[in-house]
Amino acid sequence: GWMLGKFADAFQLIDEAALLAVASRDGDRARAAATRRNIPRAHPNYESLIADPEIDIIINALHNGLHCEWTVRALAAGKHVLCEKPLACSSAEVEKMFAAARANQRWLMEGFMYRFHPQMAEAKRRVVAGEIGRVVYIRSHRAAQGRDHGNPRFWRDAGGGALMDIGCYCVNFSRFLAGTEPQRVEAYAHFDGPTGVDLTLSGSLQFAGGVSAHFVCSMESEPSYAAEIIGTEGRLLIPHPWSPPFWPAELHLTRQGKTETIHIETPSVPQHVLAPFALELKHFCHCVREGHAPQFPPAVDAERDSRGNMRTIETLLESAREHRVVEVEDQTT
Repeated sequence: GWMLGKFADAFQLIDEAALLAVASRDGDRARAAATRRNIPRAHPNYESLIADPEIDIIINALHNGLHCEWTVRALAAGKHVLCEKPLACSSAEVEKMFAAARANQRWLMEGFMYRFHPQMAEAKRRVVAGEIGRVVYIRSHRAAQGRDHGNPRFWRDAGGGALMDIGCYCVNFSRFLAGTEPQRVEAYAHFDGPTGVDLTLSGSLQFAGGVSAHFVCSMESEPSYAAEIIGTEGRLLIPHPWSPPFWPAELHLTRQGKTETIHIETPSVPQHVLAPFALELKHFCHCVREGHAPQFPPAVDAERDSRGNMRTIETLLESAREHRVVEVEDQTT
């Protein structure tokens, strides 16, 4: 898929691993992609790729409906898997995937690359330190357009829709900054008549301690990206939370009417728009080499996070389709 280009460029920013092979269901497409990106090997199908004995890690960037099947098959073949977000189409699939990882003693991580940009750890550090007081409200949005109805994002049975495609970032961000799982959710959506997928969805998450979050995601609107955490003593704005287009990235901290701009560097990789992908790759390679369970910075268990994110997405879609507030099942024990 088109994510190949992002990962291929990100590999150029790290020394921990090399991009060895690419696969497609069409051998000619695989060979063309390998030539275009200077990738040594082109596999004419996915079975051939996961059977390659010199490959340690599979990056599963197929459409959402193929995440579970090919992740499980890759894990069974003895490969570690970095699977693009959202990890799966349901909580049942998430459980199946992590069960396969444990059974085959391999690591599995969801590809939320934005979490590896240092601005996220810095934002979390300042919130935890109380620099904006007690967190009251979290807001975020991510919107895009330009996809036609033949795109897998319009396939309901394959995990299509705005929430699964780009709203999953907002859900992840809200949970990350709240520091806990939501207790109840409510969502409203504009559904596509022919396909049944959500084209635009707005969601509200209610957390313990009076913290609320609201987000909007859309694949039919003018592109828009931003996130903000508002507290009793200030607010923290992240202008480009998902992929900063410039370096250094910036946070804006406002207290008592005065705004401070905080510049965030990326010291461990070159300053590049694809640095979050490179940092994600570095971390996963370290986990494979050292036998450490994958974590999202700062020190968040990646498996537990993926479970919570998928559970929240499911309840939001349930709320939007049934027009009601939904209690989120507590699965923390």
